[in-house]
Amino acid sequence: MYLNFFNDAEKNRMGAKKGYRIQLDSMLKQLYPEDWIITPIFSWSLYQMAVTKYKANETQSSSIYNQMSPTVPQLDFRDYLMDDDAILNEDLVAWVTIGAMHVPHSEDLPNTATAANSAHFFIRPFNYFDQDPSIGSTNAILITPTGDPYTFTGQKVERYGTPVGPQCVPKEHKTDFKGVY
Repeated sequence: MYLNFFNDAEKNRMGAKKGYRIQLDSMLKQLYPEDWIITPIFSWSLYQMAVTKYKANETQSSSIYNQMSPTVPQLDFRDYLMDDDAILNEDLVAWVTIGAMHVPHSEDLPNTATAANSAHFFIRPFNYFDQDPSIGSTNAILITPTGDPYTFTGQKVERYGTPVGPQCVPKEHKTDFKGVY
């Protein structure tokens, strides 16, 4: 699932609104009921994504002090949503909640492996560039280590047809430094 955020005032060369896509790949619905007595301390978990107008005083979705007062928390994320601010053509904050379901199994012993387990989301450009930005990387080179896999005694340089041009080598300067101050 993904959601697009656009800037009405900015357009690319083709006239499409420039924007970003938030791609949600690791959503997990909160299983506790919304009216459960301690839900207010983790109310952010009720939303896979919520979008609010940027406010300098709204910098986090919870507080470490919430655990001290679970029924009346220091910070209830739902308060950010209750003001019902207009978000069109405003600076926005996307509050993304990610998660993963883990069903315990025998391979978890003696520890739970993290290989292939992930929780993530992506922020990707959407009509932001006039063309594939990798086209601008025509001067790229690939350096691959060679030789012994433990010491990497050499390297293979693939230039993909790029001529040897400017190099990042410092210029030599005459110095009188003798190793003492």
